Amino acid sequence: MPQVTRTTNELIINALYLTGELGVGETPDAFMLSSGLELINELIDKFSSDSIYIPFLKELSFNMVAEQASYTVSDMVSADVTSDRIVDLSFANYTVPSAGQGIIYPLQIINKAQYYGVTRLLPLNTRPGFIFLDKQATESIVTLYPAPDQPYPCLLGVKVMINSLAANEDLTELPPFYYGFMKYALARKFLAYYPSANWADTSEQEYQDYYNMIKNANETDLTVRPSAILSRPEPFYWQNILAY
Repeated sequence: MPQVTRTTNELIINALYLTGELGVGETPDAFMLSSGLELINELIDKFSSDSIYIPFLKELSFNMVAEQASYTVSDMVSADVTSDRIVDLSFANYTVPSAGQGIIYPLQIINKAQYYGVTRLLPLNTRPGFIFLDKQATESIVTLYPAPDQPYPCLLGVKVMINSLAANEDLTELPPFYYGFMKYALARKFLAYYPSANWADTSEQEYQDYYNMIKNANETDLTVRPSAILSRPEPFYWQNILAY
C-alpha cells in the first residue's frame, strides 16, 4: 500500500475541518494557511517548554571530515550538520569507495559510558567503528571513534525533535499518532481566531487523551508506550565478527 503524503498545509486544512470553519472540498484562503503555520510553530515551542517533543524519523547524510571525531547537529548556522536535534540513533554507516564501487561499513552505536569507560588511543585516525550520541539543550553531538582518516560519506537513521515547520513541508514520516495530536491541538488553537467554530466535548476529550498519553510517555526515547511505531530493530554489527 503506498504511503499517504502529508504536509503542513494538509494538517492545517484537517484542523479547520474539525472546527467546521472549512467544509470538505473547500479551499483554504491565504490567511488560514499563514495563521495555521504560525500557530503550529507556537504549539511546538509551547510543547517544548512543557518537555513534550514531537519526534520525526528520517535519514541524515553528511560527509565526515578527516581527523574530526565530533560533529554538532542543530538548525543553527554554526552547526557541522544542519538538522533538527537528534534524540536517538537507530542505525549508522559509512561508505568506502573501492574500485568504482562502494563498500558500506556499519558503525556500532554505543553510549557515553561505553565510550569513556574503555581504553582508547588518541589521536587515532583510521576507519571509524563506533558512534555515540550526546544530547544537549540546543544541539546534538555525534562522536566517532576512531576519528576518520578520510571524508567518508556517512548515513544516520535518526529520530529528531521538530524545532519548527515550514509552509507545505512534508510530514510523511511523522508518526500517525503525533499527526493526530498536532491536528487536534491546532484545531483547539484555531478557536481563538474563529469564535463561532464548533468544538464539541468529544473533540476536547480526544485532545486531552492525546496530550496525557504523550505527557506520560518516556521522555528520553519519546515513544508512546501503546504504539511501537517509533521502534526499529537494531542492526547487526559486523564489528563483532571482525573484533573491533
